[in-house]
Amino acid sequence: MNVLITGGMGVNGAVTARLLLSHGIRPVLMDNRMDLSLISDIKNDVELVAGDILDPQSLEKIITDYRITHIAHLAALMPGPAEADPRLAMKVGVDGTVNVLEAARAHNIRRVVYTSSKAAFGAITGKHAYPEYLPVKEDHPCNPLDLYGVIKVCCETIGNYYRERYGVECVVLRFVSIYGPGKQARHGALSLHGQIIEDVMDNKEVSIAGGGDQRNDTMYVGDVAQAIFLALKTDPLHQWTFNIGTGKGVTLGDFERVLKSMFPRARIKIGPGLEVPGMKEMRKNSYCIFDISRAREHLGYNPEYDLEKGIKAYVEAIRRLR
Repeated sequence: MNVLITGGMGVNGAVTARLLLSHGIRPVLMDNRMDLSLISDIKNDVELVAGDILDPQSLEKIITDYRITHIAHLAALMPGPAEADPRLAMKVGVDGTVNVLEAARAHNIRRVVYTSSKAAFGAITGKHAYPEYLPVKEDHPCNPLDLYGVIKVCCETIGNYYRERYGVECVVLRFVSIYGPGKQARHGALSLHGQIIEDVMDNKEVSIAGGGDQRNDTMYVGDVAQAIFLALKTDPLHQWTFNIGTGKGVTLGDFERVLKSMFPRARIKIGPGLEVPGMKEMRKNSYCIFDISRAREHLGYNPEYDLEKGIKAYVEAIRRLR
């Protein structure tokens, strides 16, 4: 299996590369900027290629040169930049994904894994929201609230079309909230959990006025990598869209508890309520718990990181990369 990871030097790409290496696979990491900050310790063990998914010829050359058989398509514009520049967001998200799928069609790529998001669902209401939190299944209605979510729904649909019309195996993975090393620097306000962890590591006081009662499915990036790897290699498949998370809900108070057990001098104050002050309106009401039974059954996915193990891995990774 020769794997190309688009967006390979990002948060999810870096941890996926590490997992592939542990299985004896030397991946090709393609990114439009050569930022090695998240892969500095493995840069000599992977193939690094500067490239842009908006350049079809460059993409196809990489596939040919490295005899790519599988693609993990992780490249995307995050919610903030997407709202600031909708045209670019659509180009990167939609045109870029079409370029990946067209290249896969032309070169008989065995499988493309597309990383989607719970943003595709939009606001979570009714019995799936507080206080019942009935787990959200894959067939839950998609009503995205921001451009990022709109693009995810569009690309999921395109991927399904390419599979049904052209036989390109496209697997869609929808992820819950993710925390992992590098996300604070890369994703800003969307990295609340990472900010809390790194502030505690730096002996800074953490004070959040509200949101302590919000329960949300939140996963460590190591399980993101596991899901991508399983989606690349599991054969045959009879389902193509999977909700990926932990299947459990945690609160900011749970993060506080774990961090104080690791850093007894940590200064953390989290106020009550469901909403975290300062979060943009379009991102509110998106907390939920995923039903991951389909991924368990068809991919063999089983979350490896509970909250304690995930935070410990995060801390160790930050110490290694600094």
